[in-house]
Amino acid sequence: MARILLAEDAPEVRASIREFLELAGFEVDEAPDGKVASDLLDQRSYALLITDLWMPQVDGLDLLKHLRKVNPNMPVVAISGGAPGRAPIDYSLTLAESWGADAVMNKPFDNDDLVEIVKDLIAQYAAKGNPQ
Repeated sequence: MARILLAEDAPEVRASIREFLELAGFEVDEAPDGKVASDLLDQRSYALLITDLWMPQVDGLDLLKHLRKVNPNMPVVAISGGAPGRAPIDYSLTLAESWGADAVMNKPFDNDDLVEIVKDLIAQYAAKGNPQ
């Protein structure tokens, strides 16, 4: 069973995503912000990271930059509902892609679509000889 790290500051969104991923057979570790997620990435191995882009303390873009230093091959799904007053959603997701996100999704999204993307990315990652 693949282990996923989910970094999302909205508790209800985090709980919903976690539930769908666990129903699909994944183990999920949660982080309420990028700082906690960064610490978890330094402590254990994951098959995939799902990160919101706009979070307190350490945002998803800085988390993605950190991950690329720790594990440049781990797949990443960036999710965002935009940052009112800070950045339009399309700009945010384009930034995530430029820093190496393998997939981006606008909130709200269909959790079934997320699960399919996660399965595909983990399979591609494993096919390259990386751990799940």
